[in-house]
Amino acid sequence: MSSLSSSALVGREPERDLLTAAVASAGEGRGSSVFVLGEPGIGKSRLVEETAAAAVSSGFRVLRGRAASAGRAVPLRPLAEAVFSGLRGEGAPGDGDLGPYEPLLSRLCGLAPQDGAPLVGYAEAVLRLLGALGGSGGCVLVLEDLHDADADTLTIVDYLTDNLRSRRAVLLATLRGGPGPALDLAEAAASRRTARTVRLAGLGPAHTAELAARCLGHDDVGEVPEAVLDRLHAVSEGVPFVVEELLTAMVDGGSLVRRPGDGWTVTGSLDAGVPATVAAAVLQRVDHLEPPGVALLEAAAVLGRRFPVDIAARVAGIDRTTALRQLRHAAHAHLVTDGTTAEEPGWHSFRHALTADAITHRLLPAERAALCLAAADAIESADVTGPLPRGASRPARRAGEPDGLIGGGPGDDLYRLAAELCVAGGQRARAAVLLTRAGRQAVLRGALLTAVELLDRGLELTADAADAPPEAVAGLLEELLGALVLTGDVRRVPELGDRLDRVLSVWGAPPARRAAGFLIRARAAATAQQWEAGLTSVRRARELLGAEPDPASRAALDSVAAHLVLNSQRPDRLESARALAEGAVATAEAVGLPEVSCKALNMLGYCLRPLDLAETEKVFERLVATADAHALPVWRIRGLLELGVLDRIRITGTDRLLAARRAAEETGAVLMTAWADMHLAQAHVLRDEHDRALEAAGRLRTTARRLRLGEVQLIGVGVDAIIAASRGEREKLQAALHAMESALAGRSAGALWGYADTSVWGWAQGICSLLREEPDRALAEFTEADRAMRALPSTRGVTGFLGPYLLLRTVRGAAGWAELDGAVADRLSQVHWDRPFAGWSRAVLLGREGRAGEAAKAAEEALAGTEAIPLARHLCLRLGASAALADGWGHPVEWLSAAEQFFHDRGTTRVAAACRALLREAGSPVSRRRRGHDTIPQELRRAGVTAREYEVLRLLGRGLGNQEIAEHLFLSPRTVEKHLASLRNRTDRSGRAALIALARRYSDGQ
Repeated sequence: MSSLSSSALVGREPERDLLTAAVASAGEGRGSSVFVLGEPGIGKSRLVEETAAAAVSSGFRVLRGRAASAGRAVPLRPLAEAVFSGLRGEGAPGDGDLGPYEPLLSRLCGLAPQDGAPLVGYAEAVLRLLGALGGSGGCVLVLEDLHDADADTLTIVDYLTDNLRSRRAVLLATLRGGPGPALDLAEAAASRRTARTVRLAGLGPAHTAELAARCLGHDDVGEVPEAVLDRLHAVSEGVPFVVEELLTAMVDGGSLVRRPGDGWTVTGSLDAGVPATVAAAVLQRVDHLEPPGVALLEAAAVLGRRFPVDIAARVAGIDRTTALRQLRHAAHAHLVTDGTTAEEPGWHSFRHALTADAITHRLLPAERAALCLAAADAIESADVTGPLPRGASRPARRAGEPDGLIGGGPGDDLYRLAAELCVAGGQRARAAVLLTRAGRQAVLRGALLTAVELLDRGLELTADAADAPPEAVAGLLEELLGALVLTGDVRRVPELGDRLDRVLSVWGAPPARRAAGFLIRARAAATAQQWEAGLTSVRRARELLGAEPDPASRAALDSVAAHLVLNSQRPDRLESARALAEGAVATAEAVGLPEVSCKALNMLGYCLRPLDLAETEKVFERLVATADAHALPVWRIRGLLELGVLDRIRITGTDRLLAARRAAEETGAVLMTAWADMHLAQAHVLRDEHDRALEAAGRLRTTARRLRLGEVQLIGVGVDAIIAASRGEREKLQAALHAMESALAGRSAGALWGYADTSVWGWAQGICSLLREEPDRALAEFTEADRAMRALPSTRGVTGFLGPYLLLRTVRGAAGWAELDGAVADRLSQVHWDRPFAGWSRAVLLGREGRAGEAAKAAEEALAGTEAIPLARHLCLRLGASAALADGWGHPVEWLSAAEQFFHDRGTTRVAAACRALLREAGSPVSRRRRGHDTIPQELRRAGVTAREYEVLRLLGRGLGNQEIAEHLFLSPRTVEKHLASLRNRTDRSGRAALIALARRYSDGQ
């Protein structure tokens, strides 16, 4: 049997040059992505393979993966294949090369236990692997048949396209050109210029003829009979696969023969239909096999283009040895690939997708259904993956699930495949059970989008399956509800929860099973900030469990109830939530439920935070220790983040926040990474570090845009509001607030105000008004924030607006000693930002009572430790100095001068102007702000150097004499000498040489 194909790539020179250039650029550190689009058989794989082969010869590493075409998309399959190829053989990364991303790669490949890590961690892990493998040469990642990829794989590919630019790596992906998520991804990446698309069209007549000649062993098109070319032009439509298959069929069928001396000669009819001709060519080669080989390929065809050999052999009724021999014959006939790969031992592929289609279409419907069910039986009864790696564990089987079907490694897709086979065989209820388990495994892998897709498919099947057992339907609904809560998409939870309870009631399920359903609904309500609805679900669960629930159920319910109660409008919410959380911690620790314990500790920390920050720190440290001891990375990061937030509150520090962010990013915990960036942005704003605040806000926006996460987008809008407020930019602040109000429309008032810890609605609005010198408006806004805060006890005392609110009221005579004693004073003293305002409030009251010395001392003491929060420091000076002027105590002129200089330097001109007005009222001379004043270095500005004197100093540093300086500035030499004398006096420099040295120091940027 002949094998006709061209040894050279024909008609694709421009496309090959583009791909080759992309590879070359990657070798120079300018990575990119190229998506090759086209119909089946058009030559996508051949083009990419030619490019990859050339890259290998140039020293590149090539990683290959292909999406599964059998049934529905396989979770993360192409990336797992590619990672396998990168982690083996010569040049593989050594231990430690990938740092914390190495475990994520193991989980991606099914080589370690899964813990539901979010996708961004896997995406970054693959990116780091490409960088490690690329080294100094470069790396090529080939992903084929991307149109068959699952949603999670596409999300990771989207991440890669945005982050390859500075890497020595290039992504080459193939996909069909029809509408779908993969094409949407490619076009979106091309529109933002992070990727290019290459759409392959059919070959023209000349290239079709050239391809035919090369397939027949000639360079000269004239060696191909005219009738053959006519036939190819008429029916192939320039598709290389069809050209090759038609030529092979002509030669194998005896219609086209090669005679010594005469070359190729047509001896029979060349007529055949398309695509029936291609199918006939395929089936002709199938029929040349022995009967066991035909049976094997028929069984393999219902499994899809890729198939596990052992399963196909079992369906065909042959042993493994016979199956391997028949596969060898099929490979020689160009029906299947030559062999398995190291990534997938025991798996083979058909040479083309059309091969499997041709075989299955020949089967009668009854034959196809019987083979599908036999294949499903074989999959369920086989452990195709072998033993798991050391330390890994399989998910426990639930009631109603089949025994024997093992996930992990190459068998991950078999649940889904078996389900689709059952559908094809008419057993939809059985398929739904298999999809339930497939969805559960996807959750364990962190592929949440895929899990929801699988479980929705199962739910769809149960609607048409009258024989679906209630227990199986209940299990599917439970898995789907849990997955929806994890994704944060809880809009469907009430409807599905009602359906679950109806199914469980009809089935007669135990009360504990029904209670578990209401617990899921309570968690969903907490996610949606629907506090009372959640508490109703908790009550229903408690009623079902009775007066003496089992400890595990009680701990889980108390933990969720603490969250709901704390954010409710109940008058005793803080005390009740604390009691629930403490009880949940005690019970969970007693019965050995570390995850429930972490949840309860987290809530207990929130309950304590308004009361005692030191005790709160102990609780979150305990949470981190529990998570460490029981390998719960997500909860460990949550604890680290809360400890970082405490540092922001108490010392405006960022070290632990940065550590928490690194841990979240390494683990792929997207939302916690975003929350860390939000708190970092707040800390940098309080420290008046606008560049770093903007950097954190930029990371937030990038995360939200890349992963299309609505909650992260809202967090980013809140950060934008805080940054705008710190600059006194009212329009930007109002635009951000309007965007948040629109996004949160329909939520409770508590949810609206509490969304960003009242930092946006309270601190931002009031501080913006103060920086615009609008104290009446600031007072009104702080008053409204205080009212809202009292309805949100979990945030009270840690928001940062209570300090300026107290000082503003104290200066205006609306607050007295009663507000500076007891709990209020203790709470303010624990918050770094609030502390100086509280101290200055005390100073204002002392000064008002005529205790001038004590007042001045209290004011100076309040400024201690405020170097890290200069905005708070100088707002205190601005607000408090007016009271000092009025009551005659302290150093108001000195304080106002410092405040004026600070606010002028940062561009807060209204406050600076107000300070100058107060200085004039005090009879103090106020320097004019001349043009060029802002160019004077701060040290010289503080010394009183004027803009003209600084111009003289700069020219002196360039080596100019007095006459030359005078000519340059249109001054007299005598005036220049006066400026130099003033400079010597202001800078404490004794002579001309010292001034020249000073000038040169500033010109060097020191």
